[in-house]
Amino acid sequence: MIRKTYSGTQRVLHWGTFGLFLIQLWTYPAIGRTHHAAHLGEKVEGTDLMLHSIHAFSGGLILVFALVRLWLRYREPVEPPVFRWDAVATLSKLVHFALYAMLILLPITGVLKMYVLPAAGPVHVLLTRLLYGLLVLHVAGVALHALFWRDNLLARMGVKLPFQRQI
Repeated sequence: MIRKTYSGTQRVLHWGTFGLFLIQLWTYPAIGRTHHAAHLGEKVEGTDLMLHSIHAFSGGLILVFALVRLWLRYREPVEPPVFRWDAVATLSKLVHFALYAMLILLPITGVLKMYVLPAAGPVHVLLTRLLYGLLVLHVAGVALHALFWRDNLLARMGVKLPFQRQI
């Protein structure tokens, strides 16, 4: 059966992923400091090591959340949004596919960089930059739905704005 809104679990995982992304942003500078200090023969700060560990752990959680979210999308499909233009629908699908790909590939390349293949570092950085671009597109799409189309799409993810049209 196709649902009209995302389940509570899907919403928690979505917003949890966002929270973990914010943790990634906060801890990211420590990654460079720990690597540079180690390569320069300097002492690595304990705080940076802790932030490095938090970054790695939260990245692993993002991977788990993304895989569970994909599984739930398969098990509990949600009615696709309605778009006025086919090109916008296609762009939406591509952005969501690419976001999931980044949420899976970034933790994998991070682990490869840390433990297996240091050359994976530039790939990890490139994927991070792609993720930022995808997030800009995602947020722009959210803004279109909320502010211009006012189609109540955000309610599917638990955000109910007072000026949305009731469908």
